[in-house]
Amino acid sequence: MIDALVTGALIRDPSLKTGPSGKPFCNFLLSVAVGDESPVIVSGIAFQDAAERIGRLKKGDSVAVVGSLKPSQWQDKATGEERHGLNITVQSCLSPHDIQRRRKPQDDGQKQPENNRATNGKATQRNSQNAGYSSQKPAYTGFDDPVDF
Repeated sequence: MIDALVTGALIRDPSLKTGPSGKPFCNFLLSVAVGDESPVIVSGIAFQDAAERIGRLKKGDSVAVVGSLKPSQWQDKATGEERHGLNITVQSCLSPHDIQRRRKPQDDGQKQPENNRATNGKATQRNSQNAGYSSQKPAYTGFDDPVDF
């Protein structure tokens, strides 16, 4: 098996079910873009929390999954030709729905400061040109690796 991060769009609504143990699992199909070629279809299964999160999504939603990727092959019943595909068993997932939910501000009744940076106890404004990123390049530390590339 191959550990992989796969990002794509759901081809159809995920199928969220409950197993005999009472724990949820979810089957889904992803369309994964591969350069200029036609997309690759990846079949997936997720369990427990990841299954519930993927199960809330709908056809066309984007999702990124991390898990064990395994090639598969089967005989097409209609044409009789051998087909190939990929299956992923999900360990974790992330979707735009998760990101939006995480970014919602917590309303605890206290006013949040405009800028959380402080200098000598006074708030400073962020430079709009560098958006808070340093323009300095990190110092090159070199490698102790004997292999030349």
